[in-house]
Amino acid sequence: MLVKDAMQPGVVHIHPAVTLHEAAEKMLAHGVDTLLVMDDGRLLGVIGLRDLFTTPVSASRGGRMSDWRSEQQLAEAWQRQTVENVMNEQVLTVSDDLPLLRTASLMVNSGKHPLPVTRDGEIVGVIGRMDIVRALLAHARPVAAGGDQPEP
Repeated sequence: MLVKDAMQPGVVHIHPAVTLHEAAEKMLAHGVDTLLVMDDGRLLGVIGLRDLFTTPVSASRGGRMSDWRSEQQLAEAWQRQTVENVMNEQVLTVSDDLPLLRTASLMVNSGKHPLPVTRDGEIVGVIGRMDIVRALLAHARPVAAGGDQPEP
């Protein structure tokens, strides 16, 4: 199986100049925990839920959950900070013709997911760990009723 067999076509993206508040709203509205940061079709970085809690320093740059005195302070920081200030600019992408298990290995070994998927230099989708698990389960052969195990 290849990435194109399991990826989610299309991407949910955000402009780097918008606030973290807007990014959080977009993540919730689309049911995703990571947004691609794009400008004029160019991939600039990614921002995830984790980054929202480590503002003003991106989690990818060693940011840790700050000792916010109140939820209000964090909410105010989200109103002031922009995506470009906390996004991770080191983005790992995969081609849509990469084998699925190679992609899983990249995710596990790099700690990065979901990954933007490219075809001919253009972003055509994203793939996450859940997409890989879903594809593997869909293509798995069931164990025979007599207890026979499928051959490797």
